[in-house]
Amino acid sequence: MSAIITQDAKSGFNHMMIDCLDESCHARDMTKPVVSSFSGLKDIDEEEFFMLTVCSYTFKAFNLLHFTKNAETVKFVAAALDKPVESIDDAQFYDYLGEVGNTFSGAFKRELGKYVPHLGMSTPNKLSKLSLLSIDESEYGYESHYVVNIDERDLFYGSIYVEASEQLDFKVAVNAKLDDDLETGELEFF
Repeated sequence: MSAIITQDAKSGFNHMMIDCLDESCHARDMTKPVVSSFSGLKDIDEEEFFMLTVCSYTFKAFNLLHFTKNAETVKFVAAALDKPVESIDDAQFYDYLGEVGNTFSGAFKRELGKYVPHLGMSTPNKLSKLSLLSIDESEYGYESHYVVNIDERDLFYGSIYVEASEQLDFKVAVNAKLDDDLETGELEFF
């Protein structure tokens, strides 16, 4: 059973998920993503997802980027890579979305690292939606889901599942990310 995750920590995870999905799901010639909370896993009908973990000594967070390979998501990848849609093969499609997942989880780890020390992050693993059965059967201290709408289409969904072995409590400073970027001017590459 998971330890207590405070309401401040849950609000922080929610804020970080929205910011990090927004930051990582951009493509040239497409509108800025609109990220919002979504009802739940049972309502996400995407065929595949990338799973990444961010963990410390006292908790683990599973970040999921759900998608279906279809005309709209291929168009997104083509726009992001500045290539014609017809030139996008499976390898380019999955490599690019794996990088989106990696960027998303890396941004999440960087933001969470401001409040929780000693974090590790996995590489992206592509899984089919059948793998979600094991996630759905587990108990987590916090679970939340999001939809990423681009050009008035719901292209991606994000999920987070957090399990803690000790109380998890931190409070996110909402403007901290902007302030840090302005002060340091540092870039981070993944």
